[in-house]
Amino acid sequence: MYKNKTERTLLIDGDCILYPTAAKGEADDMELDEMLEHCMAKIYKIQRACHADEYKFIVSGRNNFRKVLHPDYKAGRPPKPKDYTCLSLALQSSLIDKWYFHPQLEADDLLGIIATNRRVKNPIICTIDKDLLQIEGWHYNFYGEGDAFPHYQSKEEADYFWTQQILTGDSTDNIQGIKGIGPVKARKLIAQYKDEAGLPYGAELAKYIYEKEEIDLAIYQKTLELVTIWKAPMPLELKQNELITEVIKTIGSLNDEEA
Repeated sequence: MYKNKTERTLLIDGDCILYPTAAKGEADDMELDEMLEHCMAKIYKIQRACHADEYKFIVSGRNNFRKVLHPDYKAGRPPKPKDYTCLSLALQSSLIDKWYFHPQLEADDLLGIIATNRRVKNPIICTIDKDLLQIEGWHYNFYGEGDAFPHYQSKEEADYFWTQQILTGDSTDNIQGIKGIGPVKARKLIAQYKDEAGLPYGAELAKYIYEKEEIDLAIYQKTLELVTIWKAPMPLELKQNELITEVIKTIGSLNDEEA
């Protein structure tokens, strides 16, 4: 399809296409075929922007482990648009072998796993969700007209963002973090404590900051479990939870002997 022959695999966050399309369909009284056409056009546009033929369309499973662990996760969010399920089934039938999901994982986690398990060539994470910036590698943000081209998130940048997320939590998803701490204050805390801690960016540094700020470590652990995007190898800090360990066993690319 494209002159540039570098083999790339797009990892497309399907939730970020299905949900807004179904919402638009409900608002504008669109037919299912029209919504399906809109989704395919969005996929094609992302392909053109990233100069890639291959892609995986990744969606969330229904039995979200985070909701099992912490029922207040994403509490208060409105229900999905009425045509979401019909659109999802129709698009799945169209994409067939490009459709990926795990019943207990969100799309974010599958994106992180596939981007880091070294089983696809030159993956590019395609999403509008900032949380994926925790993952090292190539990223493409397709919000609105989309970025001009993908950008690379280094390991240091990814781990820094992960540290920041553990400190701030995410009010959109009802994740507490340290009360009163936003991105600006989180960056100040990281700068204040990093040299003193002698730790690289990541969960250990975040935990150190919680301790120095005298914040209940139960809040740290809950925030860690909710904000951390899964990847290979899996952060050891998450394996302290039995449910998470059981889910990991169902994903070969995250098992210790295969990571």
